[in-house]
Amino acid sequence: MDKTENPFLVTLRLPVKNSPVLLIFVLTVHFICLFLPWATNISLYIKNILSGFVLISLFYYLYKYNFSNAKKRVAELILASDDSWQVKMNDGAVNKAKLHHSIFVHPWLSIISLTFGKRREYFIFTPETLNADQFRRLRVRLRFQVGE
Repeated sequence: MDKTENPFLVTLRLPVKNSPVLLIFVLTVHFICLFLPWATNISLYIKNILSGFVLISLFYYLYKYNFSNAKKRVAELILASDDSWQVKMNDGAVNKAKLHHSIFVHPWLSIISLTFGKRREYFIFTPETLNADQFRRLRVRLRFQVGE
């Protein structure tokens, strides 16, 4: 069966959205790590330093995923039928991208690492960020790409 007969080898357009489940998970972990040092017998100075690192991490996460410049954010990933990747930005610019082999594919989670321009970003897809057909096709395409 060649590529023209295989329905999985059509161009996939994957909208990049933030997952509400992932946001709740990250916020929960940050709040646990924020209050965990205060339940121990370490010095007050160390407790403040550890809490400061967690707060900086939390503010960076919220800034990066919610308040950063909207024109420079990725709007959509395009996986062509020849397994080439493109990244469409919010301002309409389209960049060619390269897939790294450090990806994770699971029935409930897919993590993709792409390099485009001078940037390297990780994209996390869960079943609530894509429809069921897109998520299934993405997982199958990624498994066959890694196997090559």
